[in-house]
Amino acid sequence: MAEVNMEQLLNCALCPNMCRCDCPVLQALAQEKVAPAAKARFAAMHMHDHLSLSEEIIEALANCLGCRGCTVLCPFPELNLCDELLNSRLKEHQLITLPSWEPYLANLKKYGSPYGQKPPHVHKTGKGAEVIYFAGCTTLANRPQSLAAVENIFQQAKVSYQLMDEDCCGYPAETWGNPDLAYKLATENYRKFKESGAKTLVTGCPECWLTFSSRYPEWNLELPLEIIPAPTFFLKLLEEHLLQPKVTNLSTVSYHDPCIWARTAGIMEEPRSILNRIPNLTVIEPLASKDHTHCCGGGRMFQLSFPKTAESIAVTRLQEFPAQSAIVTSCPFCLEGLTTKERKVIDLAELLAEACS
Repeated sequence: MAEVNMEQLLNCALCPNMCRCDCPVLQALAQEKVAPAAKARFAAMHMHDHLSLSEEIIEALANCLGCRGCTVLCPFPELNLCDELLNSRLKEHQLITLPSWEPYLANLKKYGSPYGQKPPHVHKTGKGAEVIYFAGCTTLANRPQSLAAVENIFQQAKVSYQLMDEDCCGYPAETWGNPDLAYKLATENYRKFKESGAKTLVTGCPECWLTFSSRYPEWNLELPLEIIPAPTFFLKLLEEHLLQPKVTNLSTVSYHDPCIWARTAGIMEEPRSILNRIPNLTVIEPLASKDHTHCCGGGRMFQLSFPKTAESIAVTRLQEFPAQSAIVTSCPFCLEGLTTKERKVIDLAELLAEACS
């Protein structure tokens, strides 16, 4: 587990706090205890043993989406408050959870997925291919059509790929206060990746990508594969003329930048390049986009941990999109958070598969 950077944590706690303007949780709840600096103070006091982690304090610290919206106006460029808050909750490898998390942790222990028993199609392997696609537990449980779209894309581009019996990448267990379970799940995936013989790992889940790229090395489980975000891989297929998009049923779309893709991975132009290669499709930017995107409320399993707050954040985000546009995104959590009866929301992979069919 990474160590808490106390200097950076105190920098945040004592700063003028312009980040308040870009914290979606604070905007939704309007409670000072969930303001970025307030959470930093709680964390700093806990690290100095001046504050015990009551359920109320744990809940305040956990009211963080991991979106890094607080970095937009932050004067400390090296500060990642989202991770510092998480690390402070995991001080000395303590097992500290909220009662609302327990059912999901129980599912992770029993099934390897927070949603319960995994669907049958996850067991398809196709070992031997150099490319392995990792869908992530949220896609497998709630958006199987996204996985079907990715398989469609790979088949049309004649990509030799394999799927495996996925266990959750591990980050939800860490988020919910059980780092030992997170490591156990990660170890299982590490073993399966090594046994697969694949050389390239593609994932459409930003949280999975971040976990494989950053958390696994911290856990001494650095993967022996090249880890590629799905939008980057799809664009490469288009650039190599392995896919030929045609006209779709949509005429105007706006792209929602998932926070991790935009702010951590720097993946902003790739999705737009994909959309701009689809004939007769007009792309209009929403009010906040690229690395100034606004979170939809789905980061760090927030839609399961704090569903009412997540819904409120999503409603605010939806108001920032042009009324005439369908919304396209490339994150399973964003798809869940933004989908309503009033707006058409589609996965980038689903739209690309449709355009290439």
